[in-house]
Amino acid sequence: MKRYAIFDMDGLLVDSEHVFRVVFEEMAAERGLTVDPRFFHDVCGTCGDYEMQIIHQYYPTLNPPVFWQEWHNRGMKRMETQVDLKPGVVELLSYLKGQGVQIAVASSSGPEVIRHHLEVGGIREYFSHIVSGQQVEHCKPAPDIFLLAARELGADPTECYVFEDSRQGGWAGVKAGCTTVLVPDQVPPTPELEQAVAAVCPTLNHALEM
Repeated sequence: MKRYAIFDMDGLLVDSEHVFRVVFEEMAAERGLTVDPRFFHDVCGTCGDYEMQIIHQYYPTLNPPVFWQEWHNRGMKRMETQVDLKPGVVELLSYLKGQGVQIAVASSSGPEVIRHHLEVGGIREYFSHIVSGQQVEHCKPAPDIFLLAARELGADPTECYVFEDSRQGGWAGVKAGCTTVLVPDQVPPTPELEQAVAAVCPTLNHALEM
């Protein structure tokens, strides 16, 4: 077993991507936009300028920063007091901590959102380090966030597990040189990604059994 583990958050630890997908569909309907399912394939796990480019690519009539801010605010409003955990989260985190594994979270979300979700979800105690996409120059699928998380843990990337749900995050873990376990949420992996990661598991419970 490796001594370090790095977890994505949205769609892996907490069931937030479903919330934001529903909010997006509501906002698209309000604006008379057609929801392109490929949009979610490309935008999940991203942040910053890269995320703005994807919004503009699919919906060129929108002002990406303005639209994103409303999307973010409405989604966060729905999770102010309740954050639902994905199946197997507590079981896997408890097992790893019991084995002496040091655990970090590395999420494209901002640091205040990460802390909110972990605290309201009741799992903040498991993480010794929090790394946000705002701390790196290049967001996922670049490996920067996982390389930074490994440095924060004092680990070589090859000593780390990465647990991810998105295509972008999966590629980021692979590029970082971490042993990457994919637990798909909204978007299935491509055949190329499925070959590149160490394992694909339907839930974190299955990852624990593995």
